[in-house]
Amino acid sequence: MRPSRQEINDLVKRYLEDKITKTDFDSFLEGLDDPEVREVYSEVLKSSFEKNLQENSAYVLASKKLTLSHQLGKYWMSMAATLLLLASFSFLLFNYLQNTDTQSSTLYQTAFAEQKNISLPDDTKVTLNVASSLEQMPFENQEMRKVNLHGEAFFQVAKDKAHPFEITTQDVNVMVLGTAFNVSSYHEDEIIEVSVTEGSVNVSLVWENLIINETLSINEQIRIDKLTKTYQIIEFNGSIHWIAQVLNFSQTDFNQVINTLERWYGLELEVKDSSLFQLKLTGQFKDKNINEVISAIGFLANKDADSSELITIDSKKTKTPEN
Repeated sequence: MRPSRQEINDLVKRYLEDKITKTDFDSFLEGLDDPEVREVYSEVLKSSFEKNLQENSAYVLASKKLTLSHQLGKYWMSMAATLLLLASFSFLLFNYLQNTDTQSSTLYQTAFAEQKNISLPDDTKVTLNVASSLEQMPFENQEMRKVNLHGEAFFQVAKDKAHPFEITTQDVNVMVLGTAFNVSSYHEDEIIEVSVTEGSVNVSLVWENLIINETLSINEQIRIDKLTKTYQIIEFNGSIHWIAQVLNFSQTDFNQVINTLERWYGLELEVKDSSLFQLKLTGQFKDKNINEVISAIGFLANKDADSSELITIDSKKTKTPEN
């Protein structure tokens, strides 16, 4: 939670009075990740310095009983102490920001119709599916290995009991030590899936109307429905078909079928026959072009019409992933 201006002001005041605790200072460092919080810190520091300057100036003018040299001596000693504290505070701020800059995150991305194999610094292997992105936080000197995912990826996590591996995607957290699993989490899809092929993972989520804290074992899959705010854990056969370049649908809602095809082929598709959206599709496609897939969909839907009357392809547009 972002601290209020009053909380920041109190924190800086305690620092200048040398009364800050380690917990408070750690809280201060965490707040520096937020640019708006850093701006408030800077304003409060400036205000503290100006206030100290005014108070010490007033003290010199008001103190009639001390000699001028004594007044100025106390004034400059007080100012020097304040400047020293402000300098040390600014030095810590500069070092923290510089260290943060040098340990910036690394972003991996794939375009539509593109897949990519990635090796992370801890030797974790990731296969990134089409139209996906993976942001890897710095692993060095961190208690946890953290990544953010948009889209779909298959993870083979290197074992490190001292440093758990955490994936965050659409408020879902997947925590592991060393295992293999698949995460499918496209923003445009209604379903988020986590499928375990080796070992076990913990999946947690806190929404207003849904709380999840489940441990999945090998050949288990959790399906989270974003619309109904429900989830189920089911068994699956352990095959991650897309890695083998196979499009696999199993009682898949047609809207998600279209999303998958657009990402897979990098094309804009327009559904002409709205009755298709009532369809749940089951089937596999390997080494098929988009026209062959559309024809197969027509066959599975018992449609005698020409495939172009069911779904049209806008060849003038090639889809590109959103940033």
